[in-house]
Amino acid sequence: MSTLTLNRIPAETWTWLKMNKAWVDEKIDSDLSFENAEYKIVSKPESVKILSEKDLKTSLPQTVSAVFAKTSELGIQYKEVKESGSDEITMAGEKLVIEASKKETSPVVIHLEPKGNTASCQIIHALPDSEVTVILVTKAEKASGVNFIRTKCLAEENSKIHLCKVQLLPEGFCHVDSTENVCGENAKIKFTELQLGADSVYTGVHTNLSEYKAAYKSDTAYYRKGNQKIDMNYVCAHGPKGKKSECSMAVAGTLVDEALKTYRGTIDFKRGCAGAKGNETEDTLLLSPKAVNRSVPIILCDEEDVEGEHGASIGRLNDDMLFYMESHGISEEEACALMARAKINAVNAKIPDEETQNLVENFVNS
Repeated sequence: MSTLTLNRIPAETWTWLKMNKAWVDEKIDSDLSFENAEYKIVSKPESVKILSEKDLKTSLPQTVSAVFAKTSELGIQYKEVKESGSDEITMAGEKLVIEASKKETSPVVIHLEPKGNTASCQIIHALPDSEVTVILVTKAEKASGVNFIRTKCLAEENSKIHLCKVQLLPEGFCHVDSTENVCGENAKIKFTELQLGADSVYTGVHTNLSEYKAAYKSDTAYYRKGNQKIDMNYVCAHGPKGKKSECSMAVAGTLVDEALKTYRGTIDFKRGCAGAKGNETEDTLLLSPKAVNRSVPIILCDEEDVEGEHGASIGRLNDDMLFYMESHGISEEEACALMARAKINAVNAKIPDEETQNLVENFVNS
């Protein structure tokens, strides 16, 4: 079985740290065959359309994957998904194109249910002055396999996209998740992510703030237990025309048992993005001496008039907090569980759909 490399960091650090990329030598093979994705559109406003990719028209730059250098490394071929006119439907296919033309307050809710090795691609296109929220929930019955998701967000001038990704796969899955964003002038993309299931998770987000006053904000929460692992590569590039662009990336999670987490977070200020601002924060709760945490926050700067900040909080519950909780009848085990759930709940509350929030709560409590 061949070894693939994922999540390559934009600017390499010392090789002995083994943080420049992820090596995947299990479950994923270059000759692996993928089945069609199965989508269930739970809800969709009438003004939001399902298109063929050939009908998609945009002048925005092409998206970039932070996970794969080339998706062709896995030989993935995508098929189109066509609209059937029903909101409560199950569709088989691999490429889903969602286009918004108006400001919509009701979200598009889609469930993706892999039953083995599955590849899927979604394109979310917000036309000028439009607004759309898309909630993508990945869940499955008891099964195993490799689930690869590629999602592209194209936000035209003065538009807003809120993408929520919720991963609730059972143990036995390897989940590979690439999110790729491009913001036009004065456009905003908000990304809310929960990575709670699967044995192995490789997730990456690349955002291109390519135009004036483009903005990006993300909130990610994860939970890893047993021998589970998560490998993250989040990159926000302030493009040469991205003057006064802004980004904010926040990641929070909990590691227990012998779980492993790797986080790479990069803010890239390119020459010409004067007045740009970038901030990234990480909050990691370690609840086991055997859990492994690796973090590389990076700021790349080729422009003088910018503001970049990053910070990390990594550690265990302090004695004062434990004493306070125990004095109120809460055991140390219960206190740890409460703090872990608090990180998940804080992000779950940002998902504007009660049914999805309930799915998350049920998964966490199961």
